[in-house]
Amino acid sequence: MSNTSPPERAAAIMALVRSLQRDRGAMSNLRCAMSPARRHRAWPLLARIGGIDDPVAETIAGCYAYHPDETRQGNFGDTCRALAGAHNSFDARFRRLLACDREELCERIRPVILAAKSKGISVNYETLGADLLWWGDRVRTRWAQAYWGGGVATEEQSTSATTEAA
Repeated sequence: MSNTSPPERAAAIMALVRSLQRDRGAMSNLRCAMSPARRHRAWPLLARIGGIDDPVAETIAGCYAYHPDETRQGNFGDTCRALAGAHNSFDARFRRLLACDREELCERIRPVILAAKSKGISVNYETLGADLLWWGDRVRTRWAQAYWGGGVATEEQSTSATTEAA
């Protein structure tokens, strides 16, 4: 799968986890992907998409297994904006996310996903997966625009920015 684009790779990860959504045992094993001591339990499932020892595949699959409420709208900046609501204290947490490298970001995503679950906020996992694969200044800029710009960036701009990065 090394010749696939980030959106294709993210779509493959999501196709796998969606196909397993009703299998409670499989979802339990995918949640283990988020724990370094138990992530090997997710590998038989992640192997289907070449996701063994792949931090992005483990993060997306594990987070989806925790919180399968997904949307096709927005990016992770929109999710964080919805979480922040009127609480300015979330700004510091969001800034820390933007400052992370890819590996650290994959580790810091899970608590934000759990917070989204607790507040009933859907997550665009396909875009999140592609963003993690493309992690850099363009993605940071899109997330920041969605978070602080209040969703000023349209879906068309987000899609064209994702296509440009390829």
